[in-house]
Amino acid sequence: MDSAPDFLSTPLTAVQNTPVLAGCLAVAAGSALYFGYAWALPTPIPGIPYDKSASRSLLGSLPELSAYIKKHGRLRPWLVGHSKRHGSVLTQFWMGPFAKPTLILADFQESRDILLRRSKEFDRSSRSISIFSGPIGHHHIAMRSSDPRFKSNKELVRDLMTPAFLHQVTAPQIYDKAQQLIDLWTRKADLTEGCPFDVKQDVVDLALDIINAAAFGLGDDMSITKQQLVFLDSLSRFQHTINADGSVTIPREPHVPDIAAIYEFGHHVGTQFKAISPTWAHPCKVLTSPTLAKAIARKNELIRREVEKTLERIRSGDNAMWSAMDNIILREMASAEKAGRKPDFHSPQIYDELFGFIVAGHDTSASSICWMVKWLGVNQAAQAKVRQVLHEAFPQHRSEGGQPSVAELTKTTLPYLDAFVQECLRLDAPVPLTQREAIVDTEILGYKIPKGTEIFMLSSGPGFQLPEIPVADDLRRSASRGPDHHPYGQWDHDGMDDFRPERWMKTNEKGEYFDQYAGPMMAFGFGPRGCFGRRLALLETRIVVALLVWNFEFHSVGKDLESREIADAITTSPVYCYARVSKID
Repeated sequence: MDSAPDFLSTPLTAVQNTPVLAGCLAVAAGSALYFGYAWALPTPIPGIPYDKSASRSLLGSLPELSAYIKKHGRLRPWLVGHSKRHGSVLTQFWMGPFAKPTLILADFQESRDILLRRSKEFDRSSRSISIFSGPIGHHHIAMRSSDPRFKSNKELVRDLMTPAFLHQVTAPQIYDKAQQLIDLWTRKADLTEGCPFDVKQDVVDLALDIINAAAFGLGDDMSITKQQLVFLDSLSRFQHTINADGSVTIPREPHVPDIAAIYEFGHHVGTQFKAISPTWAHPCKVLTSPTLAKAIARKNELIRREVEKTLERIRSGDNAMWSAMDNIILREMASAEKAGRKPDFHSPQIYDELFGFIVAGHDTSASSICWMVKWLGVNQAAQAKVRQVLHEAFPQHRSEGGQPSVAELTKTTLPYLDAFVQECLRLDAPVPLTQREAIVDTEILGYKIPKGTEIFMLSSGPGFQLPEIPVADDLRRSASRGPDHHPYGQWDHDGMDDFRPERWMKTNEKGEYFDQYAGPMMAFGFGPRGCFGRRLALLETRIVVALLVWNFEFHSVGKDLESREIADAITTSPVYCYARVSKID
């Protein structure tokens, strides 16, 4: 039987060597820690500029990012500043510990080439997918193009942004709801007696009224704008008090529960953009916020109820196309019949595509119109020119005291109106960056880009409102060079940040025309994964701005309220959006 070790009989030399052994262990442990620390440090992609301090920190760029966001409440300007201080169109940073480098691309031509022609190399980024995968995970915006579900989802909604659907179904709703806003602001102008009033929520409500009507065919009983007008008319007396900034606060009626639920859920989607880990942020918020959980349940019940109404109408023989819901339901019927299966009208796919249509159509339009309302008041000359162009295009309506119809506004060529809209979008893009991820090992401007690298492509800053950062043409792919592949011009460096719609106007033998290729503008992205609501936003802004300028004169609201301070969520919108209007008879 083996006996226990006898330490008293251990050789003296072994005892004497114990300090040596301890020293060896300490060296080994120190080496392991050193190499572990070195391994954990950020590893840059060779050749691409980066902050040396970030590369020496286990947290990467996170401390600087966090400090900037805490101070300014925004991330996106930091990205522009990163490109400027390195003087390079391609830079890299690290969003946290153990993170791969994220690239910032500040070059319009290269970004457009990637988005338009390189979809087999770059797809939606993992982060952008994680932002939407919790709230609307069955919407195509939360899918890679290679996802088996993506094609069938796109098939469901493919008609919703076609010219036919937009002009026949959506445009009349835009026109009708814009008229309700005109009625509301006419009443508010009377109540405020020439003082500025906050119109941001009015514009946000208008955009939601429009998209709800386009999505579900909701009537005036669900119109937020109409509800606010009825509320103001019901006030027996209103004595306004002028605030320190010169504005007047007008009371509002609370939103009805269904609308409040849509706003609550939409706000939650916006918070996902600021979350460090959107994948975990969504379920944690749902579990800890009874308000959000109730909003999700109410939102789903609203969709279920509207689906059943649509089915009842279609089954009764009414196949007229009144809304996106009608289109999607009819497509599901056709798809199920073709596949020999039973249609599923209450699938997560249909619910998320419908609500995604609301999100896509609401936020871009609301933020764009807010900026345009601000610019109408700030730039009186541009406002007057838009009104002059409208009066010249529709002289009969002007002389008879009417206004142009929805068909006239959508079909008539109005170059300066288009230039005004585009200039607003150039200076204040609703989507100031586009995210993509390399899905294969590839190259950008001669640099080797590993698979899995995320890229932030800027649509503000250099080339847009600031002088572009030079790039040698031979670094670009041949497919992106030359006027046939890149027809855009460049903006004059003098006054790039000025509001000047005339920069979009050109002249030929037929007179002035709007040149969409006058210079860089990437408010909605490009290519097959560009902004789904782009056409809707452009149609909506055109009709709404035309009707507002036709009916109101926008006066200056004062320097404080003209602030261009920005709030970031799903889109970028002005923190302050005030108007001081007088009705044009």
